[in-house]
Amino acid sequence: MKKVYLTQCSSFTARHGHKGTLNEASHEHHFTYQVIFYGPLNPEGFLIDFREVQQFLQERINTTLDQADLNTLFTNPTTENIAIWIFEQTRARFAQLVRVRVSEALDRWVEYEGEGRSGALAQAVLALGSNIAPAKENVDRAVQALAQLGEVKTVSPYILSKPEGFENQSDFINAVVILQTSLGPMELLKKLKELESELGRTPTFPNGPRVIDLDILFYNDQVLFEDDDHFPLFIPHPRLHEREFVLKPLSYILPDFVHPKLQQPIYQLYRDLMKKKGTPTCRIL
Repeated sequence: MKKVYLTQCSSFTARHGHKGTLNEASHEHHFTYQVIFYGPLNPEGFLIDFREVQQFLQERINTTLDQADLNTLFTNPTTENIAIWIFEQTRARFAQLVRVRVSEALDRWVEYEGEGRSGALAQAVLALGSNIAPAKENVDRAVQALAQLGEVKTVSPYILSKPEGFENQSDFINAVVILQTSLGPMELLKKLKELESELGRTPTFPNGPRVIDLDILFYNDQVLFEDDDHFPLFIPHPRLHEREFVLKPLSYILPDFVHPKLQQPIYQLYRDLMKKKGTPTCRIL
């Protein structure tokens, strides 16, 4: 799997001054900055759609900073703090971001990567499921274990669902969790696979019984594909809109969240699926 670095540049002009030891009056500076992304290419051969990046930088970064008085935005309006702010704003939207460089002169750059390249906290929406006894306790244990990866903000009602794909097995207990985490998408996926093993999951066959299943449904509002040759990762989860046992609990905790690829809110996806299915196969415990 090929991995590449890609860089997007922009600039803005703003005013700031420093009091105290510098005792500097407010004056104008012209800043140039670069946002640098890294990761594997998607099936079409792209790491990221730079049109989205350009629009984001214009709407979120440049509009805020251009012609601004930086002293009203930052306690210490240094180039270093500006780099950190740009990183945190951009990383919350684009997980592939690894570095921000900011310069006021051609020969002087400030670079910021963030702690462990994790940047700002992200909202990850996870699906949990188990159908090996004690299934409810397995899901309880998984929710508790997720605290190792961040802060569990919300847990949906538990759902009892019929198995899909392979029907000759026990019913599933399913739930959806909102996790606030500093882990990037691929880091999070790997940690989830480790947790599955720690909680007792062993390899079976596709759609077969499992002690616990942990999947990433959403990561902020990103659309991405990553593959490090061991763990292919699609975000949003490519089949969530076809699964009642996912949409039903999602509709309780994130009904208005808009699917970033399908551009429809969860409640509408759930309503459309139920019209198509006709008969529910899930119920709240």
